[in-house]
Order: sequence, then C-alpha cells, then structure tokens
Amino acid sequence: MARSPRAKSPQQLDLLSKPDGRTAIVMASGFIFDLMMPDAKGLPIEDIARALSSQPRWGGATRPWYSVAEHSIMASYLVPPADAFDALMHDSEEFLGDLPSPFKALLGRDILREHIGPIKRALAQEFGFRLDNRRVKQADLVCMATELRDLLPDHWMEWGHLPEPAAAKIMPVGPDRAYELFLERYNELKRPG
Repeated sequence: MARSPRAKSPQQLDLLSKPDGRTAIVMASGFIFDLMMPDAKGLPIEDIARALSSQPRWGGATRPWYSVAEHSIMASYLVPPADAFDALMHDSEEFLGDLPSPFKALLGRDILREHIGPIKRALAQEFGFRLDNRRVKQADLVCMATELRDLLPDHWMEWGHLPEPAAAKIMPVGPDRAYELFLERYNELKRPG
C-alpha cells in the first residue's frame, strides 16, 4: 500500500540536542514540542487550532461532541475586545489534552502549575497573549456554566461557584468547522509583532 506524501515539516534541526520521544510531542505539521525544554518559537498556529479542535471538553461527556477550540472561541466573545485574544488562547496548552477540573484538583494545582506553567509561558511568548487575565477567568467560568446547561446531562452536583450562563445556547459545530472558526478568530484578533 502506497503511503500518501507528507507535508513538509518545519525545520527545527539541532543535531546536538535531539528531543526524547518520551517527553516530546510531534505536532500535526511535524513541529516537535519538547515538554522538558518548552520552546514554541516557530510553532504554527494551525497546530494549536488542529489539536484544540480535536480535544473534547469535559472528558468527552458532552452531547453532542464539543471541543476546546469551540470553548475558546466562545470565551473570546465574552470579554471586552482588548481581552479577546487572551481569551481565545487561554487554553492553548490543552493541545496536550483537556484535563477536567475535578481531575486537576485531584492531581493538585501546584503540581500542574509547575509542569504546565513553562509550556503555557512558551506559548504566550510565541503567540503574544497575556496570562492570568481576571476577565478571561470570569469568561471561562461563564463558558463552563453554559456548557453545563447546554451540553451535559442533568446532574445532581452542586456548582455554586459558577456565574450565570451566557444567554445564547451553544450549538456545537464539530472538529473540522471548529478548526476553521478558531483560525478565523485568531486571524481577526492576533496582535501585530
């Protein structure tokens, strides 16, 4: 069986420092993201868009299927325009996967910050978004409340810390369309430089 031709990979060759396949991620373009020495310089935004549009929110429990990319797009519309790019990119490190909040609590937020923090900072440096934006965090919670209302089954858990959901109902679009919409929103909002 003939193999289809591959797209040309971004060149990151450093013959003296070859990443270990056990701690490095091969992105869709062929970009190698070394988790031990995070550096996102040259990482195509399409790789982030592809991964986020393929990552389900809520551990895949939503019906219909709903992605981190769709969540990020929604968040970008719930903040003032000056914060929209930060909101769009706020979960960019979830190209590694979306860990549900209860699992993050089980693992310990300090451990996650220690290991995921350098990755998120590398992404912020490459793409130019700001970290720890209070308005983005609030929008993230509104998204969560809206997702609970629109996409998850009825449940008896208490979510007292959440704000009111957004007025508009979520209409999931699937991974391919989410990829396109994420890139459209990115190009609309990206900061020069």
